[in-house]
Amino acid sequence: MEIGDWEQVEGIVFDIQRYSVHDGPGLRTNVFLKGCPLRCAWCANPESQSLQPELMLAAPNCMTCGQFETPCPVCWEQASSAAVRSEALGERPFVCPTGAIHWIGARRTAGEVMAEVRRDAPFYDRSGGLTLTGGEATMQPVFAEALLRLARAEGIHTALETSGHTQWTVFARLLPHLDLLLYDVKHVDSELHRRYTGLDNALILANLRRIADLPAPKLIVRVPVIPGFNADPASLTAIATFVLSLGQRVSEINLLPYHTLGKSKYQALGRTYPWQDQPRLSDAEMQRLAAVMAKQVEGARLPMRVGG
Repeated sequence: MEIGDWEQVEGIVFDIQRYSVHDGPGLRTNVFLKGCPLRCAWCANPESQSLQPELMLAAPNCMTCGQFETPCPVCWEQASSAAVRSEALGERPFVCPTGAIHWIGARRTAGEVMAEVRRDAPFYDRSGGLTLTGGEATMQPVFAEALLRLARAEGIHTALETSGHTQWTVFARLLPHLDLLLYDVKHVDSELHRRYTGLDNALILANLRRIADLPAPKLIVRVPVIPGFNADPASLTAIATFVLSLGQRVSEINLLPYHTLGKSKYQALGRTYPWQDQPRLSDAEMQRLAAVMAKQVEGARLPMRVGG
């Protein structure tokens, strides 16, 4: 395909976060793609899980505008399912004056997305660039490839954040167009992984082993530290042992502290937050766990830091 053909490839995007300082070096433009095979109980982006656009209602933003006899929050509560809710609310997302009710996720062409990326390009300097995230960007492999190819064609640094749960053929088509791969390792215990994410980790760990045998791209392993799941010395030690078994290809390990910023999104989607009873980790607890990981990788001179 020619560059112009790649610009016409379509995908479903639910957010474009500009001027981000996370998910890669420098200033990033993070493009969030819809769809994820995992159902992590603590997921901070539940609106990313379905491939299809979804209705969201930020009820506190409703100003009871008076356009309809029954206010949107009332219709929302009375609906018995997402399908009934969509039918009952009809045109309201398109005329809501505050955006309280809206569709999350829109079909975009790669060319349209790249037009937004280019607006940030003057601020990238030598290290910033495009990061594909989600959701799980590998759920839309052709669209992801189109964006990476277009960015690379313009000399823009490319990164992909992934859970690793995809067929190897998808990685084979994406890796050649990446400068950086941010790879999540949540747990090495397959049964615990399945219990709390919906899927076991066999494919995830197997893919990471194969990637570690390749010369590129730069590889960073990221560990979301989740209370009630892996926020304990034994789990983090096991993850460190696995990462060290990959040899020298891993550039660093990032520990990502659990947060509850996505909690309100569940309510906006009409869903219950599954990790409701788990508290946030204190700074002291996080530092204690970070010290455990640092001790494990110290001998291998593998950099470890909190955040990423």
